Amino acid sequence: MRHRIVSWAFKGLAAAGLAASLSACNMVVTSEPTFLAEDQGMPTLREGLWVNKEKGCKFDIKAPATKWPECAHWIVVKGSAMTGVSDKGEAFNLPFILAAGDPRVLQIQLEDEKKGEDGKAATLYLYMGLKALKTDKEGRITAYSGWMVQCGPPPPKDAKKPDGNPRYGTLEPSPGMIMDDELSGCAPESKVALIKAAGLSEDFEDGGTGGEDSRWVRDGDQ
Repeated sequence: MRHRIVSWAFKGLAAAGLAASLSACNMVVTSEPTFLAEDQGMPTLREGLWVNKEKGCKFDIKAPATKWPECAHWIVVKGSAMTGVSDKGEAFNLPFILAAGDPRVLQIQLEDEKKGEDGKAATLYLYMGLKALKTDKEGRITAYSGWMVQCGPPPPKDAKKPDGNPRYGTLEPSPGMIMDDELSGCAPESKVALIKAAGLSEDFEDGGTGGEDSRWVRDGDQ
């Protein structure tokens, strides 16, 4: 599941209904932003159409993104937001901040599909580690490797909580990671702790093979 969330981010996390289950996947998820506008670092992502494709995916990259197959996950970077269309045909807009640090951390704002008693959806923040692979002449990022920031090493498949139910969160939280009451997800105690956890998480992705590559395709919104 961790491997595919990176691609799903390109199909609209808010509209795909993943928000409610993120805390059950050893992920760092917060209800308040860890990074603010002043934490934005350089270089930034180049604006325009981006793609994150599955292995073996074949398609006409010159065709409109809306005509691409499901194996080609796309978004449009516009200002400080990722926009696109979900599997359900719904438009989405996901504000983000690409924070300074080593590694860079991409904070994505999304809404939980489930609404509270007041009828409003809760705002959540998801975090990805990001390593720039290519930049253009202006220094903007045009390709990167991305991976989810995890609470610590994934737990064994047979891990149990004290009550005997399955445990989805790590048994060894990274420094500064505070596990939730369900021992499923976590939140960072500081920006520094989150950046350090992002660095460690690259080795947790798919057994240490790193994250998935995403690249800029062209200017425009499709």
